[in-house]
Amino acid sequence: MYSYKDQLEILSPIRLREGESLRVDCPFCSGRNTFGISNKDGKRIWHCFKASCGIRGSEGVGMETTSVLKRIHSAQESLPERPKLPIPTHLSDPKNHPAVMQYLEDNNCIHALENNFIRIMYSPTDKRVLFFNQGSSGAVGRSLVGAKPKWKRYGSIEGVMEVGQGDVAVIVEDAASACSVSQINQFKGCALLGTTLSNVQKAQLITFREVVIALDKDASATAINMQRKLEGRVNTSTIFLDEDLKCLSHSRLCDLFQITQF
Repeated sequence: MYSYKDQLEILSPIRLREGESLRVDCPFCSGRNTFGISNKDGKRIWHCFKASCGIRGSEGVGMETTSVLKRIHSAQESLPERPKLPIPTHLSDPKNHPAVMQYLEDNNCIHALENNFIRIMYSPTDKRVLFFNQGSSGAVGRSLVGAKPKWKRYGSIEGVMEVGQGDVAVIVEDAASACSVSQINQFKGCALLGTTLSNVQKAQLITFREVVIALDKDASATAINMQRKLEGRVNTSTIFLDEDLKCLSHSRLCDLFQITQF
């Protein structure tokens, strides 16, 4: 009877790629074409089909990097699409609601609103301020009453949410920060609305003259990864923030981004 150690030693010359299987003469009982061995899901599995032999076993061999990446990609593709919330049908002008205007004032969004850089509405039913993307096919809504989640996504939004008229894209986390950044004429705030840079967003950003990634220090890994994806396609730099962009005045933003004020 062969021990497990003996089996590993005898089978060591047989090399299989990830997902490959082999049917050969049994190296233990010499049965003709009775021995099967495969490498699948990080395991090498073998057995002899001959009843009198009975050899069988398995060994963890790990998975190749390419196989792991393929599995992750396949799993991501198979995830069900998150159901989309419909855009609320009853919307109101923010100027009719003092609490909404106060929120926009406190978060430096008034400049963007008054210059029509972005469509902003209020949903009385949800008690959320809605920031719409270009074309108004979708919006993100910020709760004014502390509801969870703080932000909700409505309709369909692809790419970053652009706010402003400049040719320098400033990547920020949320729509209100994008509005604040648009106080600087040459900047266009680009709200990521997530934690990763999609292919659609990348294609959108490389059309700018320059890209500045402005994220909190706790998102430094995300920022560095984004810069790597954009470098070579567009001039890109990164700023790690100590302050919330929504809270910064025009003059403070100019200091932060080292812009000369006129």
